[in-house]
Amino acid sequence: MPAVFQGSSLVLLALLSVAPAAAQEVTGDAPPAVPTPTNGAERYTPADFTRFAPRTALDMVEKVPGFLIVTGTNGGERGLGAATENVLIDGERIANKSTDARTALARIAAAEVAYIDIVDGAGLNVPGLTGQVANVVLVAGAGSDGFRTTIRWQPEWRPRLDKNWLNGEISTTGKLGGTNLTLSLKNEASRQGHWGPERVLDGNGVLLFTRDEFGAYNGDRPRLALALARTTTNGNKWNFNLGGQLQRIDERVDGVSAQPANGTVREAFKFTEDEHNFDIGGDYELGLGKGRLKLITLYRFEHSPFVDSFIVDREIGGRTGERFKQTADEGESILRGEYSWRTSGGTDWQVALEGAYNTLDVDAEFAVLQADGSFRPVVFGGERTKVEEKRAEASLTWGRSLAPNLTAQVNLGAEYSELTSSGPGGLTRRFVRPKGKVALAWKVSPGTTVNWFLQRRVDQLDFFDFASSVDVANGQGNGGNGLLVPPVVNRSELEFVQDMGAWGNASVAFAYAYAQDLVDQVPLSPTTEGRGNLPPAHLYRISSKATLLLDRLGWKGARINSDVTWRRNRVRDPLTDAWRDQSEGQKYLVDLSLRHDVPGTNLAWGAGYFDERNSPNLRLGAIEREYTDGPFVTAFVEHKDVAGFTVKLSYRNLAGQRDAFDRTVFVDRRDGPVAFSERRLRKYGQFFQLTVTGTL
Repeated sequence: MPAVFQGSSLVLLALLSVAPAAAQEVTGDAPPAVPTPTNGAERYTPADFTRFAPRTALDMVEKVPGFLIVTGTNGGERGLGAATENVLIDGERIANKSTDARTALARIAAAEVAYIDIVDGAGLNVPGLTGQVANVVLVAGAGSDGFRTTIRWQPEWRPRLDKNWLNGEISTTGKLGGTNLTLSLKNEASRQGHWGPERVLDGNGVLLFTRDEFGAYNGDRPRLALALARTTTNGNKWNFNLGGQLQRIDERVDGVSAQPANGTVREAFKFTEDEHNFDIGGDYELGLGKGRLKLITLYRFEHSPFVDSFIVDREIGGRTGERFKQTADEGESILRGEYSWRTSGGTDWQVALEGAYNTLDVDAEFAVLQADGSFRPVVFGGERTKVEEKRAEASLTWGRSLAPNLTAQVNLGAEYSELTSSGPGGLTRRFVRPKGKVALAWKVSPGTTVNWFLQRRVDQLDFFDFASSVDVANGQGNGGNGLLVPPVVNRSELEFVQDMGAWGNASVAFAYAYAQDLVDQVPLSPTTEGRGNLPPAHLYRISSKATLLLDRLGWKGARINSDVTWRRNRVRDPLTDAWRDQSEGQKYLVDLSLRHDVPGTNLAWGAGYFDERNSPNLRLGAIEREYTDGPFVTAFVEHKDVAGFTVKLSYRNLAGQRDAFDRTVFVDRRDGPVAFSERRLRKYGQFFQLTVTGTL
């Protein structure tokens, strides 16, 4: 990795001496012929992206008008289940849980992409997909011309903080004896922080004192991964994935204040974590009878010890402190089988079975600082917790065209789960939950598509909610709850997608969900609280995604992207029984960007605007509101050919956004009198970020 960063530094120096060149031209042999799109797909070829000079498949997919990559899982991270990411590669979902769609696309060189189809998920024989899906089709025999190395380096320089030189990835892909091989080293490094005042007020809102605070949050997460893939002469396919990661996180917040009763007071909060994890898995697909059988297996293990400490030094009153230590071992084993076939009438079927065994083993200690500097453990009731889950699910998927412009997909399934916990209130419980999805895609006209689905989704529990924990910085904690049950979300969404041709693409979606057993903060006893299930709730969402191309307005090479979401998640408060917003639920998001690729040059520039608001976090004895003061505004300039690399320099936080946190603490419960409140406002200034990408 250091050699890569050293070479990339030379690229940065070259940027200073390279004048704008003529726009990059396609050279070499003519690209292979692209087949005619089917199933109403909207097809993009490499020629559509020439002006962007893309280095990777990710660069290409990100430039598709009106399309945004969706990553993550529905309701949890355990298991495989149905597909949740809206990207396919050669018509297949990414079954490696440690590699999301963006990461996988960033490791594919742009020269290896034959074309990209934007299709309706309901028309695919891939359970779980609805709405717009990008199918990235690779050139036949991609990688056979030798190994290709992809590099991404993204250093960042923030004021008053450590410089971030080590954020980036290098991956190499090619064929070895007929087997596709990808080897990658990636480090998601972060050097973040902020500083500013925190005002502390009494129950009547009178200022008691002001703290001057400084926080720094450093993290390094290097991950080494190997992926092998091969298609045999008889058409069978196999994939093998192996990866390991180290995570080192160091966080510190220091505060100093002058308090009437204690004189000068210095406070120090520290958090450190040294984690290691690894995963190994693979899949094998073969022809069987009239269809294809695919077997998938995965094993993942994570060891993550961390230490929280909070020390207070008072000029009058001496030193006090607390420490919370926790070591967590997580394991996940999965075996999944999928059998798919198509009838002579054009109907797609799939039967899937999945079994999983998941574990969490927690050892924790809460300790109080002694006069001699040592920490004395204190019993808090959550020293040891073990959680085990045996889960199985079965599903049947049916899909076909009901008319030339109407496709449907129906997925019916059920999930069985046996949960055993040994922590507070621990017991063994068993659940059987039906689930499924019905989706329709209607091509109203060549440019207009309507997508609709109705889904019953079973979400997963956070195993850490079964264990007790202590927040030493804020003097509060959570009790473990062995009575938690998995939430169920019954939701429907209606989406309208309009292809505006040379003007771009736009979509708007309306969604509603009736949610049962959502997890939030609840009373566990007259004196304790923790995570628990809520009564039924109502969730609403309106979202829109759009790309407006400005060529027809005379601004050649310019485009505006927008992603806007409004949510209203209404739940019953477990303390007052009144309707309120879900704790820490998103209220709205606005993400706007402008990009201009200057015609006839290798230069591009642009700007971005981002703003988001979440609901407060409501504990039983406190209300916590974490938010940002002002929008996040960026500007960038990009050169697409600096010694064969694309170099982008961004100036970030132009509007001076600040991090804010308000906390109101009550004498007892939050329906009673206020004990005190805190109002925090920390700035982090403007800063530079450099992004260097390229292939060798």
